[in-house]
Amino acid sequence: MKRLLCLSVLVSFALGLTFVSPGNSRAQAAEPLTKIVISELRSEFWLPVYLADELGYFKEEGLEAEFVTYKDGPVALMGLLAGDSHFCMLSLEPVMRLYDQGKETKVIMSALQSKPYMFVTRQGIESVEDLKGKVVFAGMPGSAPYMFVQAVLESEGLDPERDVQFASLEYGATIAALQRQAIDGAYISIVRRPEILAMGANIVADVSDPAQHEKVYGSKVYESSIVTVTNEFVEEHSPVIQRFSNAVVKAIKWQNENSDEKIAEVARSYFPHMDASLIGILRPTLSTDGRISQEGFETVNGFLKKANIISQSIPYENMVDMSFIEKAHGE
Repeated sequence: MKRLLCLSVLVSFALGLTFVSPGNSRAQAAEPLTKIVISELRSEFWLPVYLADELGYFKEEGLEAEFVTYKDGPVALMGLLAGDSHFCMLSLEPVMRLYDQGKETKVIMSALQSKPYMFVTRQGIESVEDLKGKVVFAGMPGSAPYMFVQAVLESEGLDPERDVQFASLEYGATIAALQRQAIDGAYISIVRRPEILAMGANIVADVSDPAQHEKVYGSKVYESSIVTVTNEFVEEHSPVIQRFSNAVVKAIKWQNENSDEKIAEVARSYFPHMDASLIGILRPTLSTDGRISQEGFETVNGFLKKANIISQSIPYENMVDMSFIEKAHGE
């Protein structure tokens, strides 16, 4: 597994595109690798980026990737804007919210085509309506899971600001908190579905189901697990972005062509719990090309506008740059 740096040890470092010694696969190559730093919330939702690294596609493109793991997407985005990374993997919602506040970045690809989210309640609570006056976990305010939970609550007639109390937890502690009944409801990734069913908790919303996805988001398409870069990086280092995009598109094509068992085997370097059944659960939500459609972007726009998270709709072309993905497919 590639080296991870936690936020606690990432105080500040001077970040520039640097060269590192090539690995064994490039030992005879004349050109050294260009080091890139990727800020992230470690999640299976960006599977093709991890596959691109593990399968050696970044090295084939002359890149050496280092992942810097933060506790949530909005915090990872702050790392990008502070100059601590070159690329950032997070959900589109915080990026659009920040754009609405006057801080722009460019979104260059998506790893998913729809949301792989569930909302789960503990034993004894059978419905969303039963959560009135209860404690729920939704991640960090402003994050995509937080907005998802707000939407689920509102869809069943609850006021998120008044009817529930939001808990502060680490994502990894959520299932244990449900088991102890320290919380009453929570956002959970669909890859945790087997654990949720085994503990007897209730899945009251699962937007990996297209019908439920459309109920919550208004569309079956919602390409929001994205990679973004700063506008300055696009201007100054577009060849590096192209090489990054080339590697991820290779990984997406490999992902499309290989079995759940083979994908799980490769992904286990990053997710030790991974097995073929979990890839099978996740696969329907995975992007098959890395593109962000106009429809998907407008769905996110409408969702955030309706929730008063952004003040006005954001033009697709102002935020999304698909030129790198299109060129990668062409090559």
